[in-house]
Amino acid sequence: MTSEVDSHMPRLWLKPGHTPVSAALGSARGRVPAMALIAVLSLCSAALAQNAAALAAGENAWDKAGCLQCHGAQGQGGDGGEFPAGPSLQKTRLDRAALAETISCGLPGTQMPAWLDDAYTKRSCYGFPLGPAPAEVTATPVLSAGEIEALVNYLMAKIVGR
Repeated sequence: MTSEVDSHMPRLWLKPGHTPVSAALGSARGRVPAMALIAVLSLCSAALAQNAAALAAGENAWDKAGCLQCHGAQGQGGDGGEFPAGPSLQKTRLDRAALAETISCGLPGTQMPAWLDDAYTKRSCYGFPLGPAPAEVTATPVLSAGEIEALVNYLMAKIVGR
């Protein structure tokens, strides 16, 4: 049985045997109830606000660690000068886990410091046993594990691949 509203809807996008989405939601006149729309919009707004807050936390960690000094303001790669020339994070091939490990534990034998508080001492890095950081790692423990997670999320959303 087709309602007057349904009979005027284009059906090219429907698969055979399917009804319009609004009818599937159970509305008598083929319309989505206002409360359902309000609920969906509220969830979307909350998700966007959480995402914005998470990205802001990641950007704060970027600033706190001074990443731009070596990697450039947009992660394009540093040019040296007063600070070491860091590689481009825009072009990095590191995945989320490798970025987290690199930021947390530094890169032994390079200028990349370990930023995680308790790296090597309470959190194992690169398979080294717990204890002091190896001599070839500069420890600059200013970020928490949560800040590093936020930083990696920020990098993946705003810098890597851009």
